[in-house]
Amino acid sequence: MKMQDVSVLVVDDSEHIRALFMMTLKKAGIQKLYFAGDGEEGVEQFKKYSPSIVFLDNMMPKLPGIEALKQMRAINPNALIIMISAVSSIEVVQEVKRLGASHYLVKPYMPSKVLELIQKFLNVEG
Repeated sequence: MKMQDVSVLVVDDSEHIRALFMMTLKKAGIQKLYFAGDGEEGVEQFKKYSPSIVFLDNMMPKLPGIEALKQMRAINPNALIIMISAVSSIEVVQEVKRLGASHYLVKPYMPSKVLELIQKFLNVEG
């Protein structure tokens, strides 16, 4: 798979985080980018676009990330979903992994880590 074939859904209530993702991913050549500002909208976008990979914030209004994760898993049990959060307690990490998160990314993180995860999980040619 090549970067231009990848589709990414970013679900985060922070406009700043969504903008950083957009800059990082566009710079890497990813053109199919979808964004949502809360968990509810994220699940709708997930249904609509079936993205290659999802970056899902944990703490959000309307529908928390953990609930959105459960719903996304019910829609597609094989989806690649990376939870992102500033909370790094072992209990939270274990819970989201148990619920089917592919990986847990702790904020703050380097943009290069996002691209590394895409390459790792989707076997993308760098």
